Amino acid sequence: MRWMLGGGLVLLALIVGGSIIALHGEKKGSPGPSPVPPAVQGQHSEAEAAQEPLPAILKRSDAALLAAAAPLARKFLEARTLDELLPLVRNPQRAKPRMLQQYPDGRIDPPGLAEFNATRNVTYHDSVASVGVRTHKFENRQLAFVETPEGLKIDWESWAAWSDMTWSTLLATLPKAAQVFRVIVKRVDYYNFGFADDKKWRSYRLESLDGDHLIFGYVELGSALMGKMQLGSEMEQAAMILKIRFPASAVAGSNQVLIDDVVADGWVEQAE
Repeated sequence: MRWMLGGGLVLLALIVGGSIIALHGEKKGSPGPSPVPPAVQGQHSEAEAAQEPLPAILKRSDAALLAAAAPLARKFLEARTLDELLPLVRNPQRAKPRMLQQYPDGRIDPPGLAEFNATRNVTYHDSVASVGVRTHKFENRQLAFVETPEGLKIDWESWAAWSDMTWSTLLATLPKAAQVFRVIVKRVDYYNFGFADDKKWRSYRLESLDGDHLIFGYVELGSALMGKMQLGSEMEQAAMILKIRFPASAVAGSNQVLIDDVVADGWVEQAE
């Protein structure tokens, strides 16, 4: 009995000692507490974000925005002259000479408004609110609304897909100086002629609004500009304002351009 009792006490001592050593080792090896609890970090980030001023367009509710935008959209899409159109648009001083390139006699063939807020959804991007409309010409389009000191206005350039020149002029003259173009961009795998090296270039399809014109644009792989293109896969496409130019070696019939810069993600210029 004495041997059994003594053995039990020794075994108990070994178990207790081992547990203490194990606990001590676990405490020493485990990381210490975070200097700032995650909840506090999150609250701090939200507080900082709250201090950033909201774009003026976001200070309206969706309902208030739609109520103000609906009559503006109708006037815009039913205007028959530049004089009727100019008071409705953002930055009319900049827009007027551009409009005159498209409407030299000042007359407009209005598409009309068949349905406002056709998508039942308002989308926001930076300081722009976009609302879907359906015209009497059976087009489904987006109107871009911007807050200005004179109130809510429409961005005419994005609606008209205005560019430095027409697509016909671009393809006929093959300009070697950079031109600002509003295009629909999609990633593709097309490498040919002066851009045959797919280890050097990333290729994109650049398309006009009406789909009647198509060219291919190229950016150097790994460049900062490639990161600005913001297209994750070949399934994605996006509207962008780009600076493009033909290479010096371009000949008649060329349809490949260099992309020099991304002016804007979307078709609305942010700077007035």
